[in-house]
Amino acid sequence: MDVIHRFSVSDEQGKQLYRYFNGNEEWVEKWEKNDDATRMIMANSIQELESIREQVLAEQISPLAYHLQANILDVKCLSSYTGISKRNIRKHLKPKYFNQLDDETLKRYATVFEISVDELKNV
Repeated sequence: MDVIHRFSVSDEQGKQLYRYFNGNEEWVEKWEKNDDATRMIMANSIQELESIREQVLAEQISPLAYHLQANILDVKCLSSYTGISKRNIRKHLKPKYFNQLDDETLKRYATVFEISVDELKNV
């Protein structure tokens, strides 16, 4: 099917459907299933984030791990954004080392996550 234009509409139940226009109009049901898959992925991400939060509260990992997950970042990306080595970031994921960080390093992390240092330290 040669697609000329795609329109997004909602059905009676509020589910997102797409209509392709190529001279004939067709409803493409697979997009409805993709919305369900997206919802499932988001639910899993929320559960994983809550699990990380519980680990932070139990002092098994540092709040940095929570903010990494919440912002959908990995160590490599955070390293490139902050200029902090990947090795040091991995160390900072441990409460022992995170709690020893100076204000300057905390500010670098907080700036990337667009939060205050207090918000960085607490989840």
